[in-house]
Amino acid sequence: MTAVVEARGLWFAYEGGEPVLRNVTFSIEPGERVGILGPNGSGKSTLLWCLLGFYKPRGEVRLFGQPVRRKLLERVGVVFQNPEDMLFMPSLAADLCLPLLNRGVAPAEADRRAREALARLGLAGLASRAASSLSLGQRKRAAIAAALATAPELLLLDEPTAELDGRAARTLAFVLRELGVTTLVTSHDLTFLGRLATRLLVLVEGEIAAVGRPEEILADTARLEAWGLL
Repeated sequence: MTAVVEARGLWFAYEGGEPVLRNVTFSIEPGERVGILGPNGSGKSTLLWCLLGFYKPRGEVRLFGQPVRRKLLERVGVVFQNPEDMLFMPSLAADLCLPLLNRGVAPAEADRRAREALARLGLAGLASRAASSLSLGQRKRAAIAAALATAPELLLLDEPTAELDGRAARTLAFVLRELGVTTLVTSHDLTFLGRLATRLLVLVEGEIAAVGRPEEILADTARLEAWGLL
């Protein structure tokens, strides 16, 4: 079975700086929900941008068994840390339709897919509302719905629980588990990743410090403290 994501020996540094990623190697199989856990500044977001081809690291990145290219990214849904980066139209339905229309989907089909995605995230009654009128938790779910409307085979999320309260984070973990989409999520939220992930990668100072099942990694408080996660 072809891995959905393969990263081999990734090194990356911003111009004039020290390496942010150091020899990062891992793969993600279809159906996995992988969490990249690490303290602030560990390189989590940079790694996502390298996987998407926004940054050009040394090493190799493959998505669905192929080198990264623009057309291939149509199979990937991306949810940014700030939902406002994705939601700016007069209504949620319009927000979700926009990327579909840009891909040539007929308006009626785009509207159907948008409303179906909102319903999957428990937002069916809010399709006509502007994102600015919603709670942060609702906006986060709407951003995920926007990614799902494009029918992605891989979902990438960057710090999805940032600024969410405990209840909203629990709801989000439940929703993501139920979607059945191969998922890669960056976070330093131990509780959230414990609820969501099937496997964890711990990224510390740009290097993978550990890989394993969430229940094993999250139970090792001594290492979590050493990594700056407790």
